[in-house]
Amino acid sequence: MQHPEDDGLMKPTAQVFHEYYSALVGYACKFVDLHTAEDLVQDVFIQAHGKLPINPRGYLFRSVHNKCMDYFKHQQVHRRFVQDALLTQQELAYFHPETGHKSLLEASDERSVWEAIEQLPPKCREIIRLRYLEGLKTAEISDAMGISSRTVETQLYKAIKQLRSMFGKINLLFLNFF
Repeated sequence: MQHPEDDGLMKPTAQVFHEYYSALVGYACKFVDLHTAEDLVQDVFIQAHGKLPINPRGYLFRSVHNKCMDYFKHQQVHRRFVQDALLTQQELAYFHPETGHKSLLEASDERSVWEAIEQLPPKCREIIRLRYLEGLKTAEISDAMGISSRTVETQLYKAIKQLRSMFGKINLLFLNFF
């Protein structure tokens, strides 16, 4: 049995879209929800516009499959980023001058904490001192250092991440003080 696309003539993208769209969305729904499947199939057609082979069936199904796999990889990266951001937010939010939460700088082994802080890059070290020793808020640190609030948050994140890795095995103790 010969398929219509085997006639050797290249079909316009719109015609191929109408011919395969439903089947491709159905195939993508094996991996993702309907809304995401529709978006992914549309993305495939947008990227393939004008580049479809004479027999587009295999190409389109493989492209949708690859698009779904890329979507999963992106979701994993997104989840890791969100988890890291939430952890950092919890760590940054723990110390607050008005609530009385202790900071890392008030830990029982203060000397080792300060030694670790001294190993940080100068900008990170200064931001950590302003935040946890002086109790300044992000906006106040931003104004004092002449940098954006986002830069302050990024530097705090990097500093905390580096300090956590320096403390290695006592990671849980570290979290208790942030």
